[in-house]
This record gives sequence, structure tokens and C-alpha cells, in this order.
Amino acid sequence: MQKVLLPLALLFVLACPGAWAAEEAEAEEVPAKISSYVSLGDSMVLNLSNDNRRLTFLQLKADVLIADSEAEELIKTHVPAIRHKLIVLLSEQKANDMKSPAKREEIRKIATTQIQELMADIAGNNDISDILFSSFLVQ
Repeated sequence: MQKVLLPLALLFVLACPGAWAAEEAEAEEVPAKISSYVSLGDSMVLNLSNDNRRLTFLQLKADVLIADSEAEELIKTHVPAIRHKLIVLLSEQKANDMKSPAKREEIRKIATTQIQELMADIAGNNDISDILFSSFLVQ
């Protein structure tokens, strides 16, 4: 008899819509922030600082990770300023440093901080979470 009552009791609890209504209402109240990526456009090609006479180029494609997809249009509006900031930062780097994965990661973190500050200054926006280098070629 107990073997039959226990599954029936569980079935009743699961079928009761009132138990789930509170959780659904709570989930609807808090809008979820959706992260998304915004491309900074075509690849950028720039000269790197070099001690010898040989020219060294960096080809880079970058994307930004934004915390809130509603800020996407605002970020797209300021892509030229973001690209400029990246070009200035990266063109100051030594060619040998940019061949090191550890140094590239350090520069990426610096770029993220500078772009976040730039967006806070020009647009009052702090939705940029990260800068990602989706293509990185030193030649």
C-alpha cells in the first residue's frame, strides 16, 4: 500500500501548478543580462616599434564582449574611437614583446582597461567586459 501512495503523492506535488507559480514569477521579475560580442570591424594593420631597421607589422582583428546586449548600438557608434585607442596602444609596443603569448595577454588586459575608461568618458557606459583578439599576426 505504501509503495502505491508514495508515487501518487509525488505525482500530486509535481502536478500542482501553485508550487511552480512563485518560482516563475520570481524569474520574470529579474531581467537577465545577455552577453554578446561586437566586432570592431575589419583587421587592423599597423607598424610595431622596432630597434633594428627591419619593419615589423601587426595584423589584428578584435571584438569586444559586452555585458548587456542593449548597449550594442552604443558600442557600434563608438567603434572608430575604440579602434583608434587600440592602434595607439599597440603601435607603441616592441615587435619582440608581441611575439610572446604572456606579453600579448598583458597588452590585451591593458587594452580592456583603456577601452573601458574610454567608453566611460565618452558615453558614460561601462558595459564592456573584455577585449578579445580573434586574429593576431606579427610579421
